[in-house]
Amino acid sequence: MLKRLSCVFLMMSVALCAGAQEIGVQYDWKLKRDRNGIQVYLSKVAGSKFRAIYSVMEIEAQTSSLVALVMDLPNCKNWAAMCKEARTEERLSDTESYVYTRNDVPFPVRDRDVVARVRWEYDAQTGRVSMYSKATKGRFPKQKGVIRVEDAVTHWHFIPLENSKVRVESYAHIDPNGATPAWLTNMLMVDSPFKTMRQMRKILAQGKYKDAEIAFLNELPDQ
Repeated sequence: MLKRLSCVFLMMSVALCAGAQEIGVQYDWKLKRDRNGIQVYLSKVAGSKFRAIYSVMEIEAQTSSLVALVMDLPNCKNWAAMCKEARTEERLSDTESYVYTRNDVPFPVRDRDVVARVRWEYDAQTGRVSMYSKATKGRFPKQKGVIRVEDAVTHWHFIPLENSKVRVESYAHIDPNGATPAWLTNMLMVDSPFKTMRQMRKILAQGKYKDAEIAFLNELPDQ
């Protein structure tokens, strides 16, 4: 039984991921890491020099707990790789807002930040919850000393399975807006999504978000 929490908030033989399918792009996913129950795939994207990233895992958790974790913006630095700061810039509704995120990128590369329009969707029949995030341009002032990312798409999908498990899928396609060294690009492409999934699982296992209440959710089907 889910209660309520006020909403604050931030990728099979694989040919199409769930996130990619919804933006209508064809992918050719290549497995780059398969460790500790977490898989990370990369794919070229037509018309872009940057690869898309798809990561997936299955965990024992409540869907509401996963949503609450992603919505807990001040806690992003404890689970989202490289996240230094996140906050709500403008709230439009319980399911939509503009969110500011700053990423702590290793020296000598300058930090990146982004203001994204974030939208949550919930399928009451399947219990699937999705978060769609798209970078904005020009709506909010830029910060000094930080490079603004203006071309980025991120999706989260939380899909209830049997035996109290949830399939967690993350999709991202990001233009970092500037050159990055090869070692950093590799870290961004593979290490970061892997670490993010691992930390997400670790925090949820601690029970902090157990019995979380989500304002836009009704009761989810039994898992």
